[in-house]
Amino acid sequence: MLERDPRIDAVAASDLVSASVLASLVGMLGAKGILSDEEVREVYEQALYLLETQQSTDEEMTPIYEAAREIIEAQLRPDEDE
Repeated sequence: MLERDPRIDAVAASDLVSASVLASLVGMLGAKGILSDEEVREVYEQALYLLETQQSTDEEMTPIYEAAREIIEAQLRPDEDE
């Protein structure tokens, strides 16, 4: 069995923290009425746009960019509760 590279775990953990804090911040700004629902949506639309325009041509990165797009696109889908 291959030993895990602790650097990869550190990068992944850092990314999870950043994403969690950002999603929490956007959600809280929306909940407090500082951002409208449309503005919250715009944040995610801009994130998707930036991701797509900055996408690497490195084929090894393609699955990572696809996964990131799927996560952002999930935020853009209407809630089933609405």
